[in-house]
Amino acid sequence: MENNALGRSLKLNPETSYDENVKRLFSLDVKARVTIGNSIPYHMYHLVQNCESAQEMMETLTVGYEGVVEVQATTINNLNRRYEHFFAQQGDSLTQTFNRFNCLVNDMCRLGIVKYLSKLVMKFLESLGKSWEEHADVLKNS
Repeated sequence: MENNALGRSLKLNPETSYDENVKRLFSLDVKARVTIGNSIPYHMYHLVQNCESAQEMMETLTVGYEGVVEVQATTINNLNRRYEHFFAQQGDSLTQTFNRFNCLVNDMCRLGIVKYLSKLVMKFLESLGKSWEEHADVLKNS
């Protein structure tokens, strides 16, 4: 028995005791860890640098990016609330309003909240200010 850098004890077996399936699984895990490590931004690498398996890396990243189930539920509720109360802000251009709406919809899609395109278009048109009301009515009726 030897201790690795993290203080965990490892039982060292002779290489000949590993069958082909274990070697294949180990090789896949190494490839997955390298792929994950190379895929994430540098500022997030510290979260996974000490993980011993690809599965542990993915679980750590899932919690780091999405949060635990309770956090996800709260985020989904907040996104739904923001969607329901979305309106153009005074002084915003049409492009600025659309960009805010698009970011909100993308965040919702990322968490599995799917809305039909027709509903999204109607919601966006209804959210526009008085100066766009005439144009929005024409688009709604076409």
